[in-house]
Amino acid sequence: MKILILESIPATPHLETAGEIALRLKAHKHDVSFGWVGYELPWNEWKLSYFKKILGGSYEKKIKKFTNILFNQKIRIIDDNHSINYNKILIWSKKFNGNLSKLKNYKYDNNKLGAGVASSIISYAKDTLIDTSKYKGKIQQLLYASGIIYERSKKILSKEKPDKIYTFNNRFATCYPIICAAKKLNIKTIRHERGNDMLSFEMYDEDVHNLKLTKKNIFKYWKNNKDKNKVQKAKKFYQNKVNRKFSGYRKGKFGHNINYTKKQIKNFLPNLPNDKRIITFFTSRDYEKASIVGMKFDQLKEFTKLKKIIDGFDDLHLVVRIHPSIENESNNDDKEWKKFNTKNTTIIKSYENYDTYALMFRSDIVVTYTSTVIVESAYHGKPSISLGKFWWTGLNIVHEPNSIKELKEMLRKDFKFKKKNINNCLKTANYWLNYGIKYKYYKPISITKGQFLGVILTWKSALILFLEKIKKKNLFYFH
Repeated sequence: MKILILESIPATPHLETAGEIALRLKAHKHDVSFGWVGYELPWNEWKLSYFKKILGGSYEKKIKKFTNILFNQKIRIIDDNHSINYNKILIWSKKFNGNLSKLKNYKYDNNKLGAGVASSIISYAKDTLIDTSKYKGKIQQLLYASGIIYERSKKILSKEKPDKIYTFNNRFATCYPIICAAKKLNIKTIRHERGNDMLSFEMYDEDVHNLKLTKKNIFKYWKNNKDKNKVQKAKKFYQNKVNRKFSGYRKGKFGHNINYTKKQIKNFLPNLPNDKRIITFFTSRDYEKASIVGMKFDQLKEFTKLKKIIDGFDDLHLVVRIHPSIENESNNDDKEWKKFNTKNTTIIKSYENYDTYALMFRSDIVVTYTSTVIVESAYHGKPSISLGKFWWTGLNIVHEPNSIKELKEMLRKDFKFKKKNINNCLKTANYWLNYGIKYKYYKPISITKGQFLGVILTWKSALILFLEKIKKKNLFYFH
């Protein structure tokens, strides 16, 4: 089979994962090529600062070293010498003038490249209600970069005519266009991403964030896991979370998810009324979900409906636990939720160190839109309500009201919550603990550092590495 690995993201471990896939496919006798389309872009998610460049930092040198390694392993390297009409793309990028909704639907060659740009700019600003007029320059740069990658990819794919391509993720402005170009030419695309820990990676036949695919994978990993102790391990996963003993995708130096409860004080809670039932709404990171291409997200709208209902009950007190932050100061999330701070509502800001799990157990009812803490609360037997459609929808893990009337009924004191499917909670824990394929050719050292065939690929110059060596106490550590 003729396979092309096409990339635009230079960051570790994503680049090394592309190499891992190339060598695995080569070992299975496939005709494998590698192409790089991420050079000389006006904007990039992993762009180096001017200061780092002055000290000799260079992603170009990293890519060159990487392609040399692949070449020595008999992987064909495609030279992108196909000319494209940069002026046409630039004119298209400068024509955009609209809000976020228009950006998500902004098309190039009948592809919504603006959707990937919206994803990147939301993540950059960490703001779902981003005012596009304030970021007009950056948005135009992103559109220009997106169009460049699309045209480069389309040219290469048209010439090479691979049976299948592999590429990173599918969300950002600088990688989404690769998938759009492949789709335009009816070429099958496999996406790669991190696995459950830094020792593994995962591959996806559909969009990485495809909810149906996530649901399918949860059951697949459970079925394929022949470990006779998998039930006990899944149960331990939930208990370890409560005890802050993280494993798998959050463990030690090989974890890649931030431990948001690290600074929380065990059993520390705000003053809450003892004569009222406590309903806690755990928010999810708005910008993380809203920035995913193709995902509909309106957490504030659904929460507003919930609060209006709760305000009609005299025996209810609402707590809003804003998604924890590792910073010690307010962020955009705190500003958005501040307006809901009323007499019968307690707002816990993102940086406040109240205990998330103590709050979950103190609550009479737990509610969320798309925060995965709802699965944990369901496992621990708390009445758990999901207002948003997410991968757990239809798995009988949480209560999912189909109307305002149903939601209002569930909040009544005499409502009897039906028992939910704890087995599906266990299958979910098993997935979080095990998803991914263990690396063979890449050896992680830390979250963003590792050896690919014994070589550490880095953008850092000899000068930067020297400064880090003599100043080990982070005085000269360059991330």
